[in-house]
Amino acid sequence: MADLEQFASGQGRRILIVDDDEAVLKGLSEYFARLGYEVVRAATGQQGLDGFASQEPDVTILDLRLPDIDGMQILETMRRKRALVILLTGYGDIATAVRAMQLGAENFLTKPVDLPHLVATVERAIEKLDLRRENVRLRQMVPSTRRRVFQLVAALVLIAAALLVGRFVGNVGTSYQAPPAIAPIKQAAPAPTDTAKAPAAAQPGSAAAVPRH
Repeated sequence: MADLEQFASGQGRRILIVDDDEAVLKGLSEYFARLGYEVVRAATGQQGLDGFASQEPDVTILDLRLPDIDGMQILETMRRKRALVILLTGYGDIATAVRAMQLGAENFLTKPVDLPHLVATVERAIEKLDLRRENVRLRQMVPSTRRRVFQLVAALVLIAAALLVGRFVGNVGTSYQAPPAIAPIKQAAPAPTDTAKAPAAAQPGSAAAVPRH
């Protein structure tokens, strides 16, 4: 049996195994449980569909030949819900494998299955699932990021507009304008000069010019 330490831990992963062979179902369930997987078991096609709907497994290992429903029909039903399905059969042929891949199977393996190869196939399917989920998360983030950027730009525009309005209102309240003249302003008369106050100079021949003896 392969060394379990070579595989990644299945903790937090759920796997659905659908097989009508009780020995195969028990062996695969115990093997994946030891790897840390949560295992959902189904012995018929209907049980498989019910388990898939209620448990939402990360990966489904599906036997091709079941007593009640053909494995290809189950594959088609699960793939419409974007399930990751690995087909497992003891009656493999090229035509069947091609059809299974066309219907969307992740892989087509024949019994007796090589367990390390089966586990590696399951892990690749889980990596694909993780990538799909990450893409969905990123697509959901893009509109939110755009909305936040738009809100930020709108807030900046409002702040700038508020500052401009406040500056304009402030200038209107503090600016001084001279009142218009209603009537001409009366000019004051000039003050008399010293020369106007001085006595007139004596003229020659006048009485003031003759000295008294």
